[in-house]
Amino acid sequence: MAAERLHRKSKDIVDAATKSLNNHLRMRKALRLDDEPIKTFDDNPIFQKKLMPKGDILNSCDSHNRLLWYIEYATITVESIAHSIQSSQACKYQFWQFEYMLRTVMAQEEKTGRLSSLRHIIDMNGYEINPFTMLFVSSGTLAYYSQLFHYENYPELLILILEIKVTPVDIVNIAKWIHVPYKLAKAMMPAGFSDKFRLHDNHFLKTLTEDIQIENIPNTLGGKNKEIKCIGAEKVSLNEYWKPDDQELLNNLEVFHVQARKYKYYSIEIFEPKKLSWYFRTDGDIFFGVFFESSDLINNDKEFDIDSLEMVYPWLKLSAKIVHERDSIICDRNGKYHVVFCNKHSWLSRRTVDSCVHITDSDGNIKRLHSDGTLSISNLKV
Repeated sequence: MAAERLHRKSKDIVDAATKSLNNHLRMRKALRLDDEPIKTFDDNPIFQKKLMPKGDILNSCDSHNRLLWYIEYATITVESIAHSIQSSQACKYQFWQFEYMLRTVMAQEEKTGRLSSLRHIIDMNGYEINPFTMLFVSSGTLAYYSQLFHYENYPELLILILEIKVTPVDIVNIAKWIHVPYKLAKAMMPAGFSDKFRLHDNHFLKTLTEDIQIENIPNTLGGKNKEIKCIGAEKVSLNEYWKPDDQELLNNLEVFHVQARKYKYYSIEIFEPKKLSWYFRTDGDIFFGVFFESSDLINNDKEFDIDSLEMVYPWLKLSAKIVHERDSIICDRNGKYHVVFCNKHSWLSRRTVDSCVHITDSDGNIKRLHSDGTLSISNLKV
């Protein structure tokens, strides 16, 4: 349905839907979403650390079988997230969040035999914007997250197509000044963004009660339910901001540049199980991921194309400027592993990457993988 809203020609719709599905399946496999237990909101670190406000998905529904989900945004602080966890972690935690939401909706559909989704109501009462949030919007980061979750991977989760009517997320208690940053955000968002959200001032109760019983609306929004609560986010103090703690590692990072519209990658062929680990920082957003090429499919004469490779670490746009990136995977299959940095989203600006990539064998021997493909013994800790 998302492809139908963005395209008119049948071929374009089919091509877009096929590409979107293939990318989502690759992402699911890289994140092991179908292999490991799905974390509930209570198990998700982004809520455990109180970096995001948490409202439970209720068992109650509106008249269209959509599960009710209330949340407040007054306590959310983008800078707390940006200064305390890696970009890759923020993305993974949100994938876990959306996957749990999807499984909850699927359970509701199986239970009722009817289509379902989430009826998401966001309370903006008391929300204040700051320069960091404006930067988050104007830099395109908000647009990327919206594209990643609302369009590419979970396009129908927060809306339900009812015949020809699209039922969007309700954002209530909107202050008049919010329309200014909202217009800025909308201009940078993918097509159809405004269809996904419906803005209300403080006169919203009549709209909600058109298909939600007053007993299922929290008393904070004028309803009669005192049990519906939202646990607010907590602002991270300055002394809790992430700081690098290994100066030796920082002094020995390999520096390279990724020109606009280009990519750069490390490659190594693995013949026995090893751990591939990395640490890097950047001066701006860059796409990063790890891809696998089976031994029987390696063709050194073929042009490098990540779309034809298996994704083994999720392909995400990361910002490792404030919090540096550090992670690892186990390489347990024979073949080539490619660690890829991509700047194709930038038309003019190059990216500077300072990195260290390690290969560790089963005996604990560590070798450093350099960008030219050579290996050297390393005593650094990645």
